[in-house]
Amino acid sequence: MALYLHVDRTTGQGATMDVARMQAKLGPQWQDWLAENIARGCRHEDLVRVMAENGFDPAFAGAAVAVIGAMTARVREQAPAALVPYAADPIRLPAGSRALAHDREVGFSFVLRNPNVAVIENLLDEDECIELIRLSAGKLKRSEVVDRHGGGFTVSDVRTSEGTYFARGENPIVTLLEARISALTGVPVEHGEPLQILHYEHAGEYRPHHDYFDPAQPGSEAILVRGGQRIATLVMFLNDVPGGGATEFPEIELTVMPRRGCAVYFEYCNQAGELDPRCLHAGRPVTEGEKWVVTKWLRQRPY
Repeated sequence: MALYLHVDRTTGQGATMDVARMQAKLGPQWQDWLAENIARGCRHEDLVRVMAENGFDPAFAGAAVAVIGAMTARVREQAPAALVPYAADPIRLPAGSRALAHDREVGFSFVLRNPNVAVIENLLDEDECIELIRLSAGKLKRSEVVDRHGGGFTVSDVRTSEGTYFARGENPIVTLLEARISALTGVPVEHGEPLQILHYEHAGEYRPHHDYFDPAQPGSEAILVRGGQRIATLVMFLNDVPGGGATEFPEIELTVMPRRGCAVYFEYCNQAGELDPRCLHAGRPVTEGEKWVVTKWLRQRPY
């Protein structure tokens, strides 16, 4: 396994010192170098050898690798997303605070780059939100989650909502909303999964999860045949929620409150097909009233 090497030649002597002194002798570049290569799975003896070749005392290098290795193992256990290398592409949304989404102007009240997350204002108007709820009310059933092992769908306590789908172009509002999403993201309408309407009653929630399909899971192969990987999600809020119901991203400590007509958009698959675990997210429990959302998942290829 190849090792990435910094060119500066920091020296150190002796292996018995506290962590603060060790970090001071290493400097930030060598600390980052060690953490990166330990996370990549490089052998500790190889790291010690490279450090020795660059002027470090071998005993000090061995102690430094052991300390940084222990720290990295702790991070891997408590916050694994922090150790996953991911190069975010430029966000697909237009630059600036406002943009034309097909037939209406929308605003961006929040845009984060790397990971790519944005809050979109005014994507739907009040009448459209009310009509989508009305069209959904008579066809709701208990929501399911993807069976990551078998490739099908199953009911789970992870997701305590009811919902339904609208096929692409099923009615004028769906057609219009799909056109807006495509205009904003540049992703063709044909690459989108059907719009999903979700209804959460009191205490309803969707526990932390990823929207992409983990290639390591045995059920993902069958799912990815049609449309490829999911690349982005748009969660659109159809009503104001009196209490709770926020969309939360625990890895980046971001919480988006539900407001009618607004949406939260996030990307988690780049052009190289790499996946961003920092987009772990949850629908927090509704503590007062109810929550209605419409979700759109975008794929790499026509779905």
